[in-house]
Amino acid sequence: MTTEDLAERLILAKRHVPFVQANLLEVANDDAALLDAWRDRLRGEGVWANDPVPLFPYPGSPDYHARFGPPDEQAWERAHRSYLQAFDAFSDIQEERPRPLEELEGACRCA
Repeated sequence: MTTEDLAERLILAKRHVPFVQANLLEVANDDAALLDAWRDRLRGEGVWANDPVPLFPYPGSPDYHARFGPPDEQAWERAHRSYLQAFDAFSDIQEERPRPLEELEGACRCA
């Protein structure tokens, strides 16, 4: 599908569904003006379209494998730590910086 085809489907879906979301991933060579115009068009039709966010290197994904090799027992923690170190901002609706998985997991452990 082309970007235009996707936009048309999102707009059509919004006519029948109360909330429709276009999740955009950050790509280094995207044209910022073109992206802004596309998002403005979708938002004008009631589709929520986020500012582009960096791609997370999910364990098992090609990006994860290229960076770290095969996943092991610490794969999610490693990927998350790397993600937090690589970026300053993650979402236009997220005000706080995500906390490391080790910190969150530690808060859930019973004494």
